[in-house]
Amino acid sequence: MTSGSNGRGTPGGSRGSRNRPAPAGSDGHGPKGHDGGDAGTAREGAVRHGAAVRRPDSVARRPDRASRRPESTSRPDPASRRPEVPGQGAKLARSTLWDDDQPAGAQPLRASWTPVPPPAEPNSSRKARPQRRRSALGWFVHHYGWRAYALPVLAALTVVAVIQLAGSPDPDPASAGPAASGTNSVTVTVGSSVPTTVTVEKPGPTTTVGDPPGTATSSADPTGSTAADPNGSFHGVAAGALPPGGAFARTGAGTFHVVPGTSPAVGSGSEHRTYTIEVEDGIQSAANDALFADAVVRILSDSRSWIGGGKFTLQRIDHGSPDFRISLTSQMTVRAPQNCGWQIQLEASCYNRLDGRVFVNDARWVRGAVSYNGDLGSYRVYAINHEVGHALGFHHQPCPEDGGLAPVMMQQSWSTADDDLAQLDPGGPVAADGKVCRANPFPYPRGPNGSATATGAATTTGTAATTAGTGSAGGTGTG
Repeated sequence: MTSGSNGRGTPGGSRGSRNRPAPAGSDGHGPKGHDGGDAGTAREGAVRHGAAVRRPDSVARRPDRASRRPESTSRPDPASRRPEVPGQGAKLARSTLWDDDQPAGAQPLRASWTPVPPPAEPNSSRKARPQRRRSALGWFVHHYGWRAYALPVLAALTVVAVIQLAGSPDPDPASAGPAASGTNSVTVTVGSSVPTTVTVEKPGPTTTVGDPPGTATSSADPTGSTAADPNGSFHGVAAGALPPGGAFARTGAGTFHVVPGTSPAVGSGSEHRTYTIEVEDGIQSAANDALFADAVVRILSDSRSWIGGGKFTLQRIDHGSPDFRISLTSQMTVRAPQNCGWQIQLEASCYNRLDGRVFVNDARWVRGAVSYNGDLGSYRVYAINHEVGHALGFHHQPCPEDGGLAPVMMQQSWSTADDDLAQLDPGGPVAADGKVCRANPFPYPRGPNGSATATGAATTTGTAATTAGTGSAGGTGTG
């Protein structure tokens, strides 16, 4: 190759040197360097390294390459081959990194328009699992969960209960006795004796009274009798039977202890009376002692009790000498001759004037009386008010009016009919006149401002009241 061919520049030379005149000696006729090298070769190296080579003025300029090219072989502007960016009105500027001699197509520094390969086609060999459609039952179980199992079970139990209730036999009105027919009577069967119908305030059920078990045993019998029947001989008074119920204290130690506790004075009467609350030793726990004491204080503090008449003021004490003592007592201790006696063999409580003690029979406190038709709470109110009435000087009273309220001093533990009570105490304060009263536990059932039921006259000697009624020779009032 001649030096003239190198003077036109190489494809890797500078673009600015292409249109410049070649320096002298570039065509092989110019002077060489003093070292004998070709001047054209030196210029070629300078062009490759980007240095500007000045053509001597003595060397004639070659015609421009563009003027020597045919019109048909002129290359298009590389900028015209670039795609337009969407949304821009002007074309991109020509980059100096693009080589005009490179053919159209992918360039070394151009980013790919699709950098992420398209996703692979799913495996057509695996078939999609068809979606099963739930049945109505399946949807119900899926939607309601455990309730779907609980509701049928509850429905089945309800149906069984309804069938059992519907299949139970109805009571026979014909065999229900007087209680079902609406008559004011109660039938009481004691032991194996003939049933006896007694007229009371309300219809009552038919009850059978047997020998109730005792809650305590003792080898000593204070009555000298071994009879276990708590009702004894009735003398034809079926209403005096001890109703069935819970176990009571049959025997105790025969001695008493005071239940601790006091209360403020209640009432506004001029006659101030004090009392203690006591329990026989060995018949119940200390907790039950406190319950008994609270019940007594609540009864005597009621305005319908003895303070309602405006004559008495009552106060509980737990030491010193009280005017009377209220004592919860076992069955057999009550029957002792020195206490209440057993002349009339019906369970009763009493007040002993010589001892100044109210004996509350635990058998009655637990079981109540037939006259109260199962209302044990009302009977307990009556038992306390009746025996405290004896301690305040009041004695037994008959039924004043047929169908009216019984006086609290009527012996309602045995009956509310005068004919029954007349049999128990012939020649006593109650005559057989056919009158029957309704059970009543209060001296003043209508309150302090209401009229009092007949309570009986009281004769008082000192602080102890002498009562006219049945009992032992020591002067006791029973009821």
